[in-house]
Amino acid sequence: MTTTVTTPSAGVPSVEQDASPGVGQVLRQFAGRQYLLGVLVVLCVAVGIARPSFWGSGNVSNVLFQASFVGLAACGMTLLIAAGLLDLSVGGVIAVASIAVATVLPHTTIGTALLLALAIGAVLGLVNGLLVTYVKIAPFIATLGTLYLFLGAAFIWTSGKVVPITSSNYRGFTTGSVGSVPVPFVVFVVLAVATYLLLQHTYFGRTLRAFGSNERAAVLAGLPVNRTKVLVFVVAGVCFALAGIFMAGRLSSAEGNMATGFEMNVIAAVVVGGTALRGGRGTAFGTVVGALLFAVLNNALNLLGVASYWQYVLTGAVLVAAIAVGARRSSAAEVRGAG
Repeated sequence: MTTTVTTPSAGVPSVEQDASPGVGQVLRQFAGRQYLLGVLVVLCVAVGIARPSFWGSGNVSNVLFQASFVGLAACGMTLLIAAGLLDLSVGGVIAVASIAVATVLPHTTIGTALLLALAIGAVLGLVNGLLVTYVKIAPFIATLGTLYLFLGAAFIWTSGKVVPITSSNYRGFTTGSVGSVPVPFVVFVVLAVATYLLLQHTYFGRTLRAFGSNERAAVLAGLPVNRTKVLVFVVAGVCFALAGIFMAGRLSSAEGNMATGFEMNVIAAVVVGGTALRGGRGTAFGTVVGALLFAVLNNALNLLGVASYWQYVLTGAVLVAAIAVGARRSSAAEVRGAG
């Protein structure tokens, strides 16, 4: 019996060659995953045509400032949601960290005040992590409770008053610019890159995504789930405090209700950006786009003179539509994978 061996001819590409995607395919895949970037570009162009003042340097700077405050906190929330967790105490952490800065600034250096705020964010995040991980309280309930706890502490600390920030150097640092780009936005971009690297290229990130997808499987695989859970809340707390540092500088003051309801904006930016609410997947680039999208949308509605209550309706509609599109795309991907 003879065995015939067939060799590929020189003109026929091998399987390995077919498997490697071309530049066009890579770009199409990127465009498919980051369709929200196209929405952002179209929105900017449309608003710029309707209101040319949108492209004024002062207005662009204002948009970048607003995106930065949400984005800094959203980087921490991206890690949490990718892990299948949630933190509703954002407003409380921001208030306490900002009040701490405003209180100590007249008596110490800017660097010490910043370190104090970040340390407070880490400690408050640790409280959330311990409650969720070891006391076994659901993240939604635990962080809703600590939100009121932290806000109460902020109001008691200030007796319900506004604490002014008198340091011109601090205000100059937190509201300054690198060229024409605001410092907070530069810090936001750097933090987003760090979030991407942490999520995709570290053992911590792999563990986080693993128990976000299937916590039981991650535990059985011997991954340090509890330790990572606590640590991701600590990291998120530091991100929230960082947002508070720049927000306080922009407002030149701090008070208990300075970020009330802010957690909804943060969660919306993360989810619209493409991070799966059910956990297991996160995208730092999508978070940047989501933060910019909501900042541009709110700014556009103000420029167009839309009443505030209609702004809530339109923002909510964008959020629901983005989540619906993301859900359909995920379902389609699962069907293709099963096929």
